[in-house]
Amino acid sequence: MTTIVTRSGKGSPLSNTELDQNFINLNTDKLEYIVETTASTTSLTPSIDTTQSNITALAADLTINNPSGGTPADSHKFILRIKDNGTIRNLSWGTIYRGVGSTLPIATVAGKILYMGFVYNDTDSKMDLVSVMIQD
Repeated sequence: MTTIVTRSGKGSPLSNTELDQNFINLNTDKLEYIVETTASTTSLTPSIDTTQSNITALAADLTINNPSGGTPADSHKFILRIKDNGTIRNLSWGTIYRGVGSTLPIATVAGKILYMGFVYNDTDSKMDLVSVMIQD
């Protein structure tokens, strides 16, 4: 959470240093969209900062590992987009992923884009799958 010093909170005008620090804090804590794209891999370990991972021509079975780099923030969103190379590929999942209203896909659909939307549930320490969409 960003800390901002306000005039009303301080009870007097802000110094130049306090004003500069407000901008630094806002810039440091801003949400950035980080998208990782690869043609194919057998093992995907998204960084905790990643908001979307794309696989454009999956040519082998894929394991989606738990994110690296720490614990996601509560309600962190993550999108996974997979398209195979025209052949059905098996998918396996790390322990942090679970289906909520949808089952985690166990395979791709040959030649179709598969979108999966996840939201991090801090209470249960899980990346909840909340949406699955397959290209028509």
